[in-house]
Amino acid sequence: MLRGPWRQLWLFLLLLLPGAPEPRGASRPWEGTDEPGSAWAWPGFQRLQEQLRAAGALSKRYWTLFSCQVWPDDCDEDEEAATGPLGWRLPLLGQRYLDLLTTWYCSFKDCCPRGDCRISNNFTGLEWDLNVRLHGQHLVQQLVLRTVRGYLETPQPEKALALSFHGWSGTGKNFVARMLVENLYRDGLMSDCVRMFIATFHFPHPKYVDLYKEQLMSQIRETQQLCHQTLFIFDEAEKLHPGLLEVLGPHLERRAPEGHRAESPWTIFLFLSNLRGDIINEVVLKLLKAGWSREEITMEHLEPHLQAEIVETIDNGFGHSRLVKENLIDYFIPFLPLEYRHVRLCARDAFLSQELLYKEETLDEIAQMMVYVPKEEQLFSSQGCKSISQRINYFLS
Repeated sequence: MLRGPWRQLWLFLLLLLPGAPEPRGASRPWEGTDEPGSAWAWPGFQRLQEQLRAAGALSKRYWTLFSCQVWPDDCDEDEEAATGPLGWRLPLLGQRYLDLLTTWYCSFKDCCPRGDCRISNNFTGLEWDLNVRLHGQHLVQQLVLRTVRGYLETPQPEKALALSFHGWSGTGKNFVARMLVENLYRDGLMSDCVRMFIATFHFPHPKYVDLYKEQLMSQIRETQQLCHQTLFIFDEAEKLHPGLLEVLGPHLERRAPEGHRAESPWTIFLFLSNLRGDIINEVVLKLLKAGWSREEITMEHLEPHLQAEIVETIDNGFGHSRLVKENLIDYFIPFLPLEYRHVRLCARDAFLSQELLYKEETLDEIAQMMVYVPKEEQLFSSQGCKSISQRINYFLS
């Protein structure tokens, strides 16, 4: 006997298509046996009985299909056979109901044996986050959404997607990485399909690099076997040991069509780094002094300078790794230095996120607490929007 929410679910299925055609060969007990004047002979009652019987048979089929999709391990041969042809086809509208119902269930319960049914790929949400929550980064807004969406919508990508975020601290690199995680996976950073590595935290001692290489390879392999869409984030990428960077090389190479791994055809690598953020700032400052508006600055102005400077940097292994030398990084994405107006918007967002009231004068006071450079122009916040929340707490205390 079904009880509680399962009874409600059964009733919901009963009401899906009350006018669906009945299975072939279904018997009508009132046919040929009814006498004039009996209740069974009433045409309206007969039609109602037909509809209820058809709805009941259809609902049983729905329940079998739904339970086999949600709990495949508990679906025995008899149930699987019940999902086969019954002399009539499941109506298109009914199949849509079934898909919606299964999606609803999986939205709060992990029901896939491979662990990847909670992949959401909410590109509408990602676009909204980039355009509304991210400030002062029009290049990032344009490139990240187009690149990630295009890659994930490619049926059989030839290689993993590798993006390298560069810019000063506080300009939004980690913020955008978190946006990607939250919109591509319902569980965010808690998803089994996402792995985040911080160079100085996960790989702190150079003498253990061989152990780190084995651990890193194992985690990448296990994650790809579990999920058909994976995301790996490397924060402080400029501090990764050269040996670890070399290990990542084969995962970013272009694969022949026959070399595709069916278990993980979509893999994204994000590298977050402060490396050569000063070059980005110099180019932006030069363009602004020349009369360009910030929004007129394009990737053509920045990416060639950024990539060339990364290669020429001698105090880190990232620029000299095969990832850069063999062009395995698809895009070097620059994060521009933030100005006073952007810091002010960050302060506003921090108030809103804590559901705190604020005044326009308060936003100005908090933005003025930041240090701005260069010394003469006082144009860019030296910490971007970093530590805004702490400054608000200090301001309110």
